[in-house]
Amino acid sequence: MSESYKEFLVIRNDKIGDFILIWPALAWLKKNILDCKIVCIISKEVIRLAEYCPYIDDIIIDDKINVLKNKLRNYNFTASITFFSTLKIGYVLKSINIPIRIAPKTKIAQFFYNHRVLQKRSKSLKPEFEYNLDLVDELFQILNIKDIKDADDAPFLTLDYEQSLLYKKEFIEKYKLKEDRKIIFLHPGTGGSSKGLSLDMYADLCRGLRKFDDYNFLIHSSYKDRDIAKDLEEKIRNDVSVNIIQPTNDLSIMMNNINVSDVFMSGSTGPLHVAGALNKKTIAFYPNKKSSTSLRWETINSFNKRFSLTDLNKSRKYITIDMKKSLLEIQRFIGSQDII
Repeated sequence: MSESYKEFLVIRNDKIGDFILIWPALAWLKKNILDCKIVCIISKEVIRLAEYCPYIDDIIIDDKINVLKNKLRNYNFTASITFFSTLKIGYVLKSINIPIRIAPKTKIAQFFYNHRVLQKRSKSLKPEFEYNLDLVDELFQILNIKDIKDADDAPFLTLDYEQSLLYKKEFIEKYKLKEDRKIIFLHPGTGGSSKGLSLDMYADLCRGLRKFDDYNFLIHSSYKDRDIAKDLEEKIRNDVSVNIIQPTNDLSIMMNNINVSDVFMSGSTGPLHVAGALNKKTIAFYPNKKSSTSLRWETINSFNKRFSLTDLNKSRKYITIDMKKSLLEIQRFIGSQDII
């Protein structure tokens, strides 16, 4: 591989879920250009998560224009891939003369790039991570890279095995969980989605699943959603044994907490995508909205570990599901054999 191919800049400087959904693209880039160095511009929100990503060599926190320019000039980039562009990022990349600048062909920021890919993501014709893969494929075509290897390696988030075992043991003791029963996390926050499942429906799911097995139910939330977690706990504590996980703003702790779970249940949120990256079983609830479909925002865990339900549009405020039918499907999914 030519020396000039070694350094690549990638940008995804927004939320947790969006950042995780570029991991398959980064893994594919590493697989096909083995000696490349990937530098990633991210938001402060995801720095702990980025430190765990095995495909990123250097991290740059999004900053003021002049600060970014000075940091980026320390590299000799062959190309940049902007998975989601803003005017500021587009201007910075053009001003430091990165020769190949790739981005989706959308909005006014596209004019800062010399390679634009028409995607129309809002039509939700395929998963978000596949749209990201298309931008890497554009790079391969530009660089005339032949015999491209398939993007078949699972780009999972892997935590230290021994430390994870110890963390799980302490977690089970702390929350007095039944060691021989599956651990189900409920995350009732919406994470900015247009709407989510109501607390009453989460409560009904817990009561219904409790009839199948004596599961360990735990409510997972961010600090800003801790009141929602308390409200859900109050709704079900008389019928189902449940604990509230202590909220944290530390992504490292959040990752370790989610890694304890067997099943993670929520709307389309950042923590759901963390669970997907950890290859946990995920149960997701999506609005019936063209730009927010279950296909577009599906998680990156193994296909057999994903289960989703789409809003029946019976409420303007909340996602609604057919409870009786959904309970049977969810129980079948929870009880299915784990195949990696």
